[in-house]
Amino acid sequence: MIPVPHRIALLGFGNVGREFARLLLERRAELKREQGLEAEITAIFTARHGSVENAKGIDLRKALRRVEGGASLETCGRPIALPTSEHFRRGRADLVIELTPLRIAANQPALDHIVAALRSGKHVVTANKGPVLYHYRRLRELARRNRVGFRYEGTVMDGAPIFNLFQETLRGAHVLSFEGILNSTSNFILSEMEAGRSYSDGVAGARERGLLEADPAMDLEGWDATVKACLLANVLMGGRLRPEDVPRQGIAGIDADRVRRVRAAGGAVKQIARGGRTGRRVEASVSVEELPPRHPLASVDGTSSALRVRTDMLEDLLILERNPGVRQTAYAVYSDLIAIHEGRLHP
Repeated sequence: MIPVPHRIALLGFGNVGREFARLLLERRAELKREQGLEAEITAIFTARHGSVENAKGIDLRKALRRVEGGASLETCGRPIALPTSEHFRRGRADLVIELTPLRIAANQPALDHIVAALRSGKHVVTANKGPVLYHYRRLRELARRNRVGFRYEGTVMDGAPIFNLFQETLRGAHVLSFEGILNSTSNFILSEMEAGRSYSDGVAGARERGLLEADPAMDLEGWDATVKACLLANVLMGGRLRPEDVPRQGIAGIDADRVRRVRAAGGAVKQIARGGRTGRRVEASVSVEELPPRHPLASVDGTSSALRVRTDMLEDLLILERNPGVRQTAYAVYSDLIAIHEGRLHP
């Protein structure tokens, strides 16, 4: 099999971007042998470590060493400015991976990057929830019109195949409703409180483990779970929801005695994201609930996530991801790359 080259521009080189680079290094021979795919990262854009381009491929080991040592990427290639529409039009990459931080706003740089890449005839993979949440229909149609790939598996539940499952494998099945534990940080804190720790101790533990977002409100006030609930409702159920308009309850300031009392009775206090239909209207919500002992989500603890989905064909389907890490999100990006290489351009 003659390998088909893919030149990749990587927007963002944080935890997920670096883990994706490690995956490429580990699996490079396997990709060539089993997939016929030769992947080279030819550009890396960062806000803190500079941006570089190398048409022959950036030395990823060197790039990882420099960034993790706090140094600039400037010796890894030709220094370039942050991406513009002109860069996407002239750049050598044929695939753009967008991994910049989430912003809860309709207009954001990540959206501009994705639109410019798609219009330039480049495939796009993203783990950034914001652009998909607010502009899913627009981006999907733009990709189809330009005959390029647009995939986003890493936006919900890390590497668990949520969108691939319902949009590809379960074709013809219609999602009627869902409920899930979608924010691993909140779930970790609640589990710590069940074990006898205070709310503040749980938050401190989450911060020590690197679980807490730079803006803690994303986790503690329920924004992350709400974004994911809206994303699922919009993509899988045809909704047009925005997190600003959805009922939202975070775990901030929750009473530890309540959490332990419910656990002692066999139940669990959990932050639950829901989506469903009322007539033709798609709705979503996020709330802190007391689950009975036999509820399928009651035993989901630590940093685990779970999604329970009801469809018109499979009445009750539960997807559980136990204690994922950054590698699982990187794997979602990796699997999207393979899908585009195989010609599966859209979930």
